Amino acid sequence: MRNHYIPILLLALLTSIPALAQQDTQFSQYLFNQLYLNPATAGSDGLIRFQLMHRTQWAGYQGSFDDGGSPSTQLFSAQMPLSSIRSGIGFYATNDRLGPQSNQEIQVSYAYRLPLRGGQLSLGVRGGLYNKSIDFDRLRPREPGDPLIGTGKINETQPDLAVGVYYNASAFFAGVAVNHLLASQYKYGLDRATNPLKSTVYAHGGYRYYLTESVELTPSVLLKSDFTTFSVEGGVLATIQDKYWGGIQYRSNDAVIALIGINLLKDNSLRLGYAFDYVVGGQGAKAPTSHEIMLGYALPAPKVTRRSIVRSPRFRY
Repeated sequence: MRNHYIPILLLALLTSIPALAQQDTQFSQYLFNQLYLNPATAGSDGLIRFQLMHRTQWAGYQGSFDDGGSPSTQLFSAQMPLSSIRSGIGFYATNDRLGPQSNQEIQVSYAYRLPLRGGQLSLGVRGGLYNKSIDFDRLRPREPGDPLIGTGKINETQPDLAVGVYYNASAFFAGVAVNHLLASQYKYGLDRATNPLKSTVYAHGGYRYYLTESVELTPSVLLKSDFTTFSVEGGVLATIQDKYWGGIQYRSNDAVIALIGINLLKDNSLRLGYAFDYVVGGQGAKAPTSHEIMLGYALPAPKVTRRSIVRSPRFRY
């Protein structure tokens, strides 16, 4: 009976913790995008998976100057298990645009898995490059001639590193990761400027509960912190016959989110999902809705085959 209280406890947690600003892109469909959060999840579902995501934040938002517009993000990811060495690998690339500033990432993840109490414990590491660019000509300073505001468009690329741990069993999953461990500094060509890429902790988890033989409920939660700010989001996802899904989520002091999706083709290899965010916090500074589209394709993992031993009477084995 205790399992029935999990959604109630989750709702209480979400409504009691304030949300604060985060530097990384947020994805409402984070359950389908855990590689972005934690390198230890690479290849954890046992399939070769390719995925595209596009997010338009605060659709229709208009900047005060120029074509400021709404933030938008694109992500491509690929991952696969390496069962013969108890491992998984993953890759993702992102493009994130916010007015005069844009960020790009190229990241490669590796995870090593160990059997533990009916599940798998994964240890992961991720390394790559993080590029930040800013077009100073699109800024409107309150004090013209400010020495901390440059001119023209400047790009700066720094190395990036993350580590994580993830446990996955038949009934539940949980993980913790620390991203941007190097806390790289971006100066944008200005000696006196420092714009650090803050280290960020992601803690995520969920529980799989079968309401009937064909309906599965998955309450989940995602906690984020850069050691000075903190936010939480989560909700409940219902999956019907392993083909259709729908759910509702809440991002504290920000938005209520509805999710729908479907697995297509006979083997459910083609995945299509959509998330709709309705802003309930800070409406005065945001457009009321955000939209997120996901398209994925999965292939069976390569089978592990071992050559049979050919014994010879000349040697002992």
